[in-house]
Order: sequence, then structure tokens, then C-alpha cells
Amino acid sequence: MLRKPVISLVMALIFTLPGLAQAAQPRATQTTPENVPALLVKVNQAYAAKDYLAFRKALERLHALRPNNSEYMYQLVNAYALLNEKSQAYNLMLQMQKQGLAYDFSTSENAANIQGTEVFEYVNDLMKTASNPMGEAEPVFVLPESVVMPEAIAWDEGRQKFLVGTITQGEIFAVDSDGQVSELLKAGAENGMWAVFDILVDQPRNRLWVTSAATPDFSGFDPIDKGRSALFEFDLDTLELIHSYPVPVDGRPHVLGNIALGQNGDILIADRVLPLVFSKPADEKKLKPVLALKGFVSLRGVALQPDGRILYVADREMGIMVVDFGTSQARLLQVPDTLNVGGLDGLYLNDNHLFIIQNGISPQRVMRLQLDASGTKVEAVRPMAVAQPEFDFPSFGAIVGDSLYYFANSQGVGKKGSQKPVTVLRTPLDSNEDLVEADMQLFLKQQAERSKQSAEEEKEH
Repeated sequence: MLRKPVISLVMALIFTLPGLAQAAQPRATQTTPENVPALLVKVNQAYAAKDYLAFRKALERLHALRPNNSEYMYQLVNAYALLNEKSQAYNLMLQMQKQGLAYDFSTSENAANIQGTEVFEYVNDLMKTASNPMGEAEPVFVLPESVVMPEAIAWDEGRQKFLVGTITQGEIFAVDSDGQVSELLKAGAENGMWAVFDILVDQPRNRLWVTSAATPDFSGFDPIDKGRSALFEFDLDTLELIHSYPVPVDGRPHVLGNIALGQNGDILIADRVLPLVFSKPADEKKLKPVLALKGFVSLRGVALQPDGRILYVADREMGIMVVDFGTSQARLLQVPDTLNVGGLDGLYLNDNHLFIIQNGISPQRVMRLQLDASGTKVEAVRPMAVAQPEFDFPSFGAIVGDSLYYFANSQGVGKKGSQKPVTVLRTPLDSNEDLVEADMQLFLKQQAERSKQSAEEEKEH
């Protein structure tokens, strides 16, 4: 049966930072809807009517608009199979396999027309093995059941503890290496916070920065506050509230999420509802939008090069945007064919390597991307931890020393996770080896030669 896709879509803004180039967007055809919700309706209507040509065309458009969505790729293979378009189906399967995606088309009734060949068995078997655990992920501690919906984690060098922020209670806990917690802060009338979405420890300036928003998952949620969000500045030692910086009122909902800190103290924040990046300059007392990424869907992790010139912004559907403040240009990160950058949450930068946590993809995984000297292109890909037993929607983390520490699982209906306590895992930054794709081109060439030889033999007889 067709698996219904799940998509989160927000309205794209119509403005950008002056002089900043936008990412190129695919153009609509005259016969196919442009927006994703309309295409999803078209897909399901066509499938129900057994109009497999319309089904395939709508899925091809979805894939063009959302090339990193592995579920759309899976469905498109099925569409090709239903039309007995073997070559297209095998080529897309090959692309999925090269990207390390884990699917088993032998279980799909819709793929019956492409099953049973040597090419299918070879590629499909490789895709099935992609679901096997790979790499290294060591459990560090399990958070108590009282810590509900943790969303943010940071390392506090002064306290020698992790700081964990939660959505449900808007709490910030200090966590020992054995998982023992003590409450440092909690949302309330005295500080004005709501759900906590990110934490940043600025040790040199003795500051604790927190992004917070009024969302329905917050236990103290008041509908009158819906859509409000702010950045909060605390004294790191005393935890005294110094100042709060609300998102400027513009009549639209906002959820300030992940934070990046510049060497000069400037702060950049991704909005999870609208494709906006806000700035809080070190010498100013207010937030301001500095970047609009038209066509982006759901911003998550952000990372800044040490010199402050390049900002990386992760989007769950569109991949990673590279914003060059020096040239006032923005473009998608150049990635090899062996990398799918869909389903992103966490994004971290260390020694010109990007570390990404992908939970909206099969298999869920933690990857290391080696950047080139310009910081705009991926030169090598390393799967650090893939399909680990503890993985159940892994999300955000923090680099401490030579390791990445991160949430192995998530809680809450909106995150597809369970209600079991959250485990924090540790993966060394040099875990595993760089990805080397299987030599399938040689296999396919050999297949073609065998087929040609068989045809010639049959012709002689």
C-alpha cells in the first residue's frame, strides 16, 4: 500500500536581506500543482484512481521540490514499477543506495514489476543492509523520568556539567555525568520564559543564553501568548535575569530555536516556524531579522565559522544553506551524490567539519561532513553512528572535547518519539571511516555485457 507522506509546510516570506541571493527554486509546470500540499492530494487521488501516470508525474514533481525527502523517493520507485518503467526505478534505487538509505522494496506489492532481476536483488540487498547498526554510540547517562521533552543540551565548563532545557516545564537542569539532575532555572512570572528550545553557554562573557517560545506543549501555555518568542540573557554564575529580547511584533507566529555565537558576541538564531534568522548584535538591546530564506520549510541547527563570515543553516526538507556574509550571498551546501541531507535537526561545526543529526530519514544517523577550504562544499562523508539500538528520533547535541554528545531519543507526539526516558549518547568525532560507495557501476556494466552476450547467443540459435 502507498504510505502517506507527512510534511510540515510554512508560508515562505517574500523578502530577503537586501543584496543577499536566494536559493534557486524549481519552476512549476502548467499541468502539475506547485505547492507540496496540493501535490500530496494529487498523489493520493491518482493512486486511489489507479491513474499511475498521474501518480508518477505528481511524485516526480514532489521529488524535484523536496529532493532530500526519502519517503518521496521510495514512493517514486513504486510509481515507476507500477508503470513497468524498470530503468527509471533501478536508477532511483541506485541513487538511494548510494545515499545510504535503508528500504526493502521486496516487501512492496507496488514494486512487483521490478522484482526478481539480478539488478534488483543486488541493489535491494545493499539497501537492506543499510539498516544495520554502524559506527559508535556509547550511552553516557539516562535522564530521569521527571525531565520531560528535553530539547536543548549544552556543556557548562565552569560547573563541569551538562545543561539540559525542556519544553514541557521550561526548565533548565544541570546534569552530572551519572545523570543526576538539579534544577537551575524554570519558566515563570519572574523571568517570563516559556518552553526552552536552545541553550548557549558563553563562558568568556559569563552569560547563559536561552531561546524560549509559547507553544501548546508548554505546561503553562496561555493561548493569548501563542506565537510569542524571545531570547533570554542570564548571568551564568548567579543565573540572574539580565535582559529579555522578544521577537519584534509582526502579527506572525515565531519559535526561536537554535543559537550560534560569534567571536565578537553577536548572536544568530533560527526561527523554527518561519524561514527567518534573527540577530542580536553584541552592542544592541533588541532582536532584528537579518536573513529570510524563501522556499525553506523548517529551520533547525545553525553553525558559524570562527571568523564569522559563513553561517550554516539546516532545514529539515531543503538541506543546508551556506550564507556568506562577506559576499552577501546564500546558496545550498554542495554535497556529493552519496549524501542525502534530509531530516536534519542538529548541526555542529568543528575544525571545518560539519556534524549533522538526521532523524527524518531511514536510517536515522549521525554524519560527519568534511568541508573544503572555502567552506561551501563537502569533500568527504563519514557515517559516525547509524541505526543504533538507542536511536528513536535522535535530535540535538553539543560538542565537548573530542566527542559529540546528543539525545538518542525524543519524547512527544509531534516528534514521533516515545515517552521513555531520554538517553544521552557519546560519539567520538573521528568515529568510523569515510564513506566509500559500492562499485555498482562495474556490476551494472557486467550485467549489460552478460545481457548482450545472451541476446547474441539466442540470435545464433
